[in-house]
Amino acid sequence: MPKPPWVWDEKEPQERESNWDKLAAWVAWLEEAYAPWVLLPPCWPVHEGLRTELTMYWYWHKWVMSAAVNPIDGVRWHQEIRRSATAWRELATCRHEPPVAHHGQIMAARLVKRDEYLAQARRTEEA
Repeated sequence: MPKPPWVWDEKEPQERESNWDKLAAWVAWLEEAYAPWVLLPPCWPVHEGLRTELTMYWYWHKWVMSAAVNPIDGVRWHQEIRRSATAWRELATCRHEPPVAHHGQIMAARLVKRDEYLAQARRTEEA
C-alpha cells in the first residue's frame, strides 16, 4: 500500500527538497493570509509534530481548493486551522533552550511507568 503524499520518508532527496520549498512557501502564505490567527515560530521546520501537522493541512488545503465538491469541506478546513492555530500559539515563543539536566531522567521514569501499565494491560487481555 503506498504511503500518503504527506509522508516524505521514502521520497527521493530531490523530491523531498522540492516539497520542503513548497511547504515553506505555503506556510508563509498561511501565516500572512490567516494572521492574526496563525502565528508560528520561525523554527517550525524542526518541530516534528508541528511540521507534520502543517504538511497535512497543506495537502488538505490543496484538496479543498482543487477537488472538493462540497463547500462544507472548506468550512471544516477553516474551522480546524483556527483550532490548531490556537494550539500552535504555545510554540510561537519557542527559544530552543537546552533541556534541563534532569529531563532525561524524567522521561526515563515516565517510560518505566508506561511499561508497567502496558504489562498490566497485556495481562488483563490474556486473562
